[in-house]
Amino acid sequence: MRVVIVGGGIAGLSAAYFLERAMAPGGGPVEIFLVERASRLGGKILTLREEGFIVEGGPDSFLRAKPEGMALLRALGLESEAVAPRARAVYVLRRGRLHPIPEALLALRPDPQAVLRAGGLSWRGRLRALLEPWVPPRREDGDEPLAAFLRRRFGRAFAEAIAEPLTAGVHAGDPERLSAQALYPHLLALERRFGSLARGLRAARPAAPSGPAFVSLRAGMEALVDRLSASLRRTRILAGRAVIGLAPRREGRAFRYLVAMADGETLEADGVMLAVPAFEAARWLAPFAPEAAARLREIPFVSTAVITLAFRREQVAHPLNGSGFLVPRAEAFPLTGCTWTSSKWPGRASEGRVLLRAFVGRAGDADALAREDPELIRMAVEALRPLLGLQGSPLRAWVHRWPEGMPQYTVGHLERLAAIEVALRPFPRLCLIGASYRGVGIPDLIRQAREAARLLLGEETDPSGPPR
Repeated sequence: MRVVIVGGGIAGLSAAYFLERAMAPGGGPVEIFLVERASRLGGKILTLREEGFIVEGGPDSFLRAKPEGMALLRALGLESEAVAPRARAVYVLRRGRLHPIPEALLALRPDPQAVLRAGGLSWRGRLRALLEPWVPPRREDGDEPLAAFLRRRFGRAFAEAIAEPLTAGVHAGDPERLSAQALYPHLLALERRFGSLARGLRAARPAAPSGPAFVSLRAGMEALVDRLSASLRRTRILAGRAVIGLAPRREGRAFRYLVAMADGETLEADGVMLAVPAFEAARWLAPFAPEAAARLREIPFVSTAVITLAFRREQVAHPLNGSGFLVPRAEAFPLTGCTWTSSKWPGRASEGRVLLRAFVGRAGDADALAREDPELIRMAVEALRPLLGLQGSPLRAWVHRWPEGMPQYTVGHLERLAAIEVALRPFPRLCLIGASYRGVGIPDLIRQAREAARLLLGEETDPSGPPR
């Protein structure tokens, strides 16, 4: 059996890893080819180590509560390299000032003391949020916009100032269009079961794992990519090779797939995993699965950029006593947020140095990335200068752009995935995995890869796995 994986990000690499480990000793050989267009592996996981700084161009951590991330670290012998954040406080920008978000509110738990301490909210907005336990649950089934869900539970003021930046902000999305059902099904489940998020989160708290919510790696997140790719013993990695086409071919009752490469080579496979963005998968599926391709094209994407700035400590007046701040959409501010990296994570900057990560780009702001890199850097510095008391110019600056890098799970996303699955049912052992489908976090991608590996090898798979 031969499997071709297209895409060498964390989803594709994890898929190869699970395929290798699922091979039974007497179950026959499995050939694995992993094709990646870029010359490097890892996709958006990209770490630079320069002049005493550890710079993350993409994600700087993953959610510990989802078990797949920590399980893979343990399997790869990386658990001892996991580090917890040193600073947990998160701020929100409101009317030009930074206000700390009480810890209970980070989980959207409207604890009375936390709500009363929340800055940047009117008393009316606070009182409305405190009424959440008495707001009746929604009677209708089906999806709804994330913004509508948050307003219904907490009121407009709390939703826009705190809840939306904590939820939609992570996805660089428009909360009026994002799907509550696809992004936060656990919150909807708590509302249905307990009638209130406050009651549901209180009841669920004892089951929550102890320890930090997020973890990173001591040497940076690309250490996971390095260890994962080094662990692949039976996978042939074709980096710097582009796929230009895919065609199924029926051989009796079986299917084979022809994977066409830009250099003229064609790989034949019994199974194919497309670990690429939905719009790329749509291009290759259109000739033989037009309905699936059409639905894949309905998944919108947003372009973002990460601007990392290094300063001497004396250039920054703010104590940086937290992990960073978020920016509500209503604020007239050019950044969507900022992580105080050297405060949040150990070892990210040498003694006497500060590292900041500023974020640009979200749904509805197509012009945010139109600037050249030097202009983006100047814009970020000037935006942060009055908030953090910056003096002078940064010692170093790095810009990492991610064109169409953030998929948007808009209302109806799960129904869209179901339609894609139906459209691909005639094509066995053809799987779609990646951030376009059922989760954008590193543990989500690992889970999708594991389930797809089981599916290709004929094992049972969880129905919450990736579309087939």
